[in-house]
Amino acid sequence: MSERQGRDILFAVAVHGGRFVVIMLGLWLAPLIGITGWYMGLFANALCCIYAAVLVTRLRLWKRIGMLAPWRGWLAVAALIPLTAEALFWMLPPGLVEQPPGFGLWALTLLMVGFNEELISRGVVLDRLSRSFSPVLAVTLTAALFGLQHLSLFATSDRGALDILGNIVVSAATGFALAAFQYRFAWIWPLILMHGFADFTVILGTAQHGDAVIAVTAVLFVLFGLVVLRRHLRRTSARPQPVIGR
Repeated sequence: MSERQGRDILFAVAVHGGRFVVIMLGLWLAPLIGITGWYMGLFANALCCIYAAVLVTRLRLWKRIGMLAPWRGWLAVAALIPLTAEALFWMLPPGLVEQPPGFGLWALTLLMVGFNEELISRGVVLDRLSRSFSPVLAVTLTAALFGLQHLSLFATSDRGALDILGNIVVSAATGFALAAFQYRFAWIWPLILMHGFADFTVILGTAQHGDAVIAVTAVLFVLFGLVVLRRHLRRTSARPQPVIGR
């Protein structure tokens, strides 16, 4: 590993670590200003959105990551179809069940999650790692860090260890697919919407899918990412700057 690659990995880890610090700060600060219960998560997500937006602005990435691009072509739209189908899968066949404090606020906070996680992972981190690693390795490292980001659940939830570890693996597989899409098309705002929608259907969906189905879904995410990156699978050289729409 070169010195530049090491610096870029440390930068990516620091960016994710910064988000965790913001979350913990938000959860500590919220009760002090009268925000309690479910709304503490909403408050922490709002702070994470500010953190992500400041990073992207500071690094001048809004245009490069496709936040300002209204269109990337029909191939990019077609690539979103499997991701949409997966999100819809979690609400079938029974549908969605409203949970407090209601669909609207859940949609808002999960859209915030999509916004800050996509800007941080598929925006800032992928862009930096793409400077010094080959396309497939940059996408893989981005996905791995995205999965490991969910270690924060040990501090922010009461979920069991096996449940959290499973979540890390599935998140990494999902992150691989999303990072592959972003590398190929540099079109992040549809990923923000897709991310928020997928979280919405997973959390509020009533479908009960077993571990085997979840495992198959994770494998399909990885296969999807490999298909999207098929042009790069035999390339080992790093690119100096992200290239849009290759």
